[in-house]
Amino acid sequence: MPKEKLANHKKAERPSSYQYPKIICDHLGNDVSRVFNGELIYPRQMEIHLPADRKTPCNFNCYYCQGKALDRGLGHWEEQGLVILEKLKGAIPFYIYGGAYTEPLMNEYLLDYLKLTKKYHNYFGIHTNGSLFIELEEQRKFCSSVIRLADSPQDYISTSLDAGTVKSHCKTKNVKEDFFSRIIEGIRMLVKLRGNKAYPSIRVCYLMNAYNSSPEEIKGIVQIMKDIKVDSLRFSVPYDLYGKDFKDVRKYRENVEIPFGKKCEKIVQPHLSLSTSEKPYIFWHPPGFQDVEKMRFKQCIYSYYQMTFGADGHVYRCSSTASPSFKDMILGKVTDDFKEFNRMVLANHDPDWDAHTCFKAGARCNRIALEINEAWDKGSLFHL
Repeated sequence: MPKEKLANHKKAERPSSYQYPKIICDHLGNDVSRVFNGELIYPRQMEIHLPADRKTPCNFNCYYCQGKALDRGLGHWEEQGLVILEKLKGAIPFYIYGGAYTEPLMNEYLLDYLKLTKKYHNYFGIHTNGSLFIELEEQRKFCSSVIRLADSPQDYISTSLDAGTVKSHCKTKNVKEDFFSRIIEGIRMLVKLRGNKAYPSIRVCYLMNAYNSSPEEIKGIVQIMKDIKVDSLRFSVPYDLYGKDFKDVRKYRENVEIPFGKKCEKIVQPHLSLSTSEKPYIFWHPPGFQDVEKMRFKQCIYSYYQMTFGADGHVYRCSSTASPSFKDMILGKVTDDFKEFNRMVLANHDPDWDAHTCFKAGARCNRIALEINEAWDKGSLFHL
């Protein structure tokens, strides 16, 4: 990439949906006095980890899956969760359907949740491996229904593609059949179904590894995404698995994440966008957004941004801790009792909760929580 273009790229802002400190400040009305004052404030979003088909957490077996080393419990609580969404009547703005270790499109309740999300004019995000787009559309017009439900540019579908060829996809996802072609066809179908609508936003994520990061493969997938006209394409490298001692995470970071990240950044640089107005907006998330050296704060303000229905049927403090492996982070069970749900929301806003409880158990802040908590710890969050 020419020096002038690289300099311009570094000045380019992240898309607004990735400006996390600003998002939480906006959610709190830029009023610091509301933080930890005992007020019942619903989080900006609920992350809902639907329990796949309650038999198998996911139809892929990615070696870098953050939940791979965790207890991957699966419950049957979807109907209670729907009752809570109905009783909230839109009080939580965003609902994110994904999973620490589950594939949401494997769950038969997903469309019910999306319909209820839009009934109260909330926004949805779906994080999926994309393997079932075609199958579900053929079976019950699932994708067509999702596109019809979307009524805001803030609604989005994010596909973790993580490969540019059939061969590298099979190795990356640890599968034997050609899901890659099916996923590409599915993404293309989503864009076609959307037509002239600006929503939902159709995003693609690409975690680079030893199998999928050649310059030729990156160039090829960039061209495919441009031809399809997705909204964004994000490149990054995998973090170490959750649930590990921070000493091991540091070793992985120094020996793998940082050096490999530098190599990958050079490969993607020629393709990066100069402005968020470009479509697709192609950007790079460098290593460091989960740097455990930055996780020295005690107080956690992330409760105002998010809480999580875990796939096992418990309510967790955040999506990073949504596994039975992190028992101390459980707020209670998914319930249809609205008073009990509100109790859990308030319990999550505990000024005396020590984030080191999470860290000692091998739980780490995701990049959103880290940016927000680091700014809060420095006293700069409401002054950014």
